[in-house]
Amino acid sequence: MLQLDLKTTVFLASIMSALMSVVLLSAYRSFPRGIRGIGEWVAGSLVLVVAPTLFWLRDIAPDWVSIVLGNGLLLAAVALWTLGTQVFYGRPQARAPAAVVVVLATLALTWFVYGHESYDARVTIVTLVMGLFFGTQALLVLRHGGRDFSARFFGFLLTVQTLVVLARCVASLFSGLAGQKLFASDDLIQAIYLGSYTLMDLGLSVAFMLVITRRLHVELDILSRTDPLTQLLNRRALYDAGQRELEHMAGHGGEMALLLIDLDHFKHINDSMGHAEGDRVLTDFSAMLKRELPAGAYPGRFGGEEFLVLLPRTTPAAALALAERLRATSSRFFGKRVTDLTISIGVASVDKAERRLDGAVGRADLALYRAKSAGRNRVESVMEAAA
Repeated sequence: MLQLDLKTTVFLASIMSALMSVVLLSAYRSFPRGIRGIGEWVAGSLVLVVAPTLFWLRDIAPDWVSIVLGNGLLLAAVALWTLGTQVFYGRPQARAPAAVVVVLATLALTWFVYGHESYDARVTIVTLVMGLFFGTQALLVLRHGGRDFSARFFGFLLTVQTLVVLARCVASLFSGLAGQKLFASDDLIQAIYLGSYTLMDLGLSVAFMLVITRRLHVELDILSRTDPLTQLLNRRALYDAGQRELEHMAGHGGEMALLLIDLDHFKHINDSMGHAEGDRVLTDFSAMLKRELPAGAYPGRFGGEEFLVLLPRTTPAAALALAERLRATSSRFFGKRVTDLTISIGVASVDKAERRLDGAVGRADLALYRAKSAGRNRVESVMEAAA
């Protein structure tokens, strides 16, 4: 039976890093730039192609190549992975601290090669720093990664690798627990350490791809439900949210109201000031609308300059009061930048017996028509469905 020694195992790690670098590089080139962190993961994986190769040259190349440079690159690769994980989950990158840790550790390694030779000290330094980086990533993923499978798998691998490298660090502190050579095949602790290094290199690359793909799916779902200009819900997402609320009302009771909002004389803005200014008016109004609405409301762009707001657990009286407040706020808001731009609002309540949103939207549209016919800049309501 063919047996692989530890030197061959480390060489295989270099090959697997090269293959996974190609996969991550492909993701980096094809995935949206809004998914940050992939570049750092690619860079770390590419560095890990070189580091195991230098380890493999132990006793062949000079010590500054196979020991100092090899371990320095290993720590730099894990630091790059950590920076990638930080920015991927929306945390600030600790670039300066990571660079300082890698540089100081590399200088310490140089001392324990040429100043005071000590294999145990070198192992302690490398594994302690790796444990710091892997542990930082594990905590970050477990706290901010969510509960989906990809994040849990990623966090699990990082936790296991943290425990393995810290166990190797502890073993290096006690004489006799571990051997004194990198490729000591009879050293169980070293075999586990290098074996896990090879497997984790592959496993973490797979985990990177899983969380990247998951993030892409989430962003595509958001794009499919969001109006690209105003960043509010689009019509499809509004109806989906309304259907969920109707089902909740059918099972648990409660009330819901709708506001259909139209920007009065908006066409005049596009005609006299240009479509770019019209777009700015729409985005500014959308931002103001989100600020003024209560928690739990669903604001969305219904089409053109019309906006629909779903108000779950809202009485007709509360909906009318909110509509009047929005109308007054909008008049002050637009008065500072666009003369005579106001809003008209149609208000409707949702009947408990209704199973679709169309009827209530139709009543809100009728109320909006009444508001515009009565001179605009006003609120009208049609609360009950026609018999």
